[in-house]
Amino acid sequence: MHSPTITAAPDESAKARQLIEIGLALDPEARSHTLARLIASGLHDGPGTALERFASTGELDPQAAIEELNYLRVPIEQEAWVDALGRYVLATGGRS
Repeated sequence: MHSPTITAAPDESAKARQLIEIGLALDPEARSHTLARLIASGLHDGPGTALERFASTGELDPQAAIEELNYLRVPIEQEAWVDALGRYVLATGGRS
């Protein structure tokens, strides 16, 4: 049985931001797969992107994710998120 792929807009809720900030305080290198997915859920540019797919399914395409991160524009408060997610992706096989 094949389950449908669920796509969603980035989670920009206050709760998501709070969870990411707490997660990064506890794990500044974002080594946690769950934290990396949570960050991706708050940063992706929408359905069909590598970051959205990683956030929703856990399936990571490191090369595509790094490319998206390189072109992502975020508020200064979220730059640490991009850096942490980039470190996670590189540690799991991506190249810059």
